Amino acid sequence: MLNFGRLIVVIVVCLVAAPADAQTLSNTRRAFVDVPLGPDWDDAYSNSTRVPGATWGSGLAFGFDSGRSGVEFDVGVPQWHVKNLAPQRYQYVGPSFRWERQGHFYESSSTERRRSIDVTVLHRANVPVNRHVTFSWLVGGGFVYRPEQFTSVTKEVLPDGQLTEANTDKSTSFRNYLAATARLDVEFRVAPHVSVVPRLRVTAFPSLLDDSGLAPRMLLARPEIGVRWGF
Repeated sequence: MLNFGRLIVVIVVCLVAAPADAQTLSNTRRAFVDVPLGPDWDDAYSNSTRVPGATWGSGLAFGFDSGRSGVEFDVGVPQWHVKNLAPQRYQYVGPSFRWERQGHFYESSSTERRRSIDVTVLHRANVPVNRHVTFSWLVGGGFVYRPEQFTSVTKEVLPDGQLTEANTDKSTSFRNYLAATARLDVEFRVAPHVSVVPRLRVTAFPSLLDDSGLAPRMLLARPEIGVRWGF
């Protein structure tokens, strides 16, 4: 909270002390590359399937500013959200089939993994405060690639209590979407060609059009911090 308070003070001071040369941004043309990093939460709609906690998400963005406006192309790749289901032991009582033997004991466990990789195109609207601080509003849309992997491992419980792997099943499914995106950036220029950019991104999914039970949440907000190199 202390660091956040300092950030607010810096922004207010910059707004009050903004010099007249803040308008020089309107004549600036430049390309840039961003590398963002931030927490990423599972976007599953249902609480029963959502993986709690956050992983890390990173990405890469390319953009061009012609002063007050510009365009940006973003790719975001988070780590996997992983849910491990507790092992369950059972005795197989049916007729022997494939790897299962009648009367033998087995232990079954499973793992679910999912993540959402997004590719977006955004329009930028820049609001200069001074030559060191710039606010940017971004709106656009893109494609969200949402793979989900399921792995089930069954081990046979031997008479001495040891476990030996009997079977492994793996499957992958996809539930992909077009989505709308909005973002707020605050660019702090720390060197002529280097900036630090705190940003807040909101993604809107058309979840009401999907009754499969696998839809993502309608709105998902993610804070990020980026490093920007200008050219």
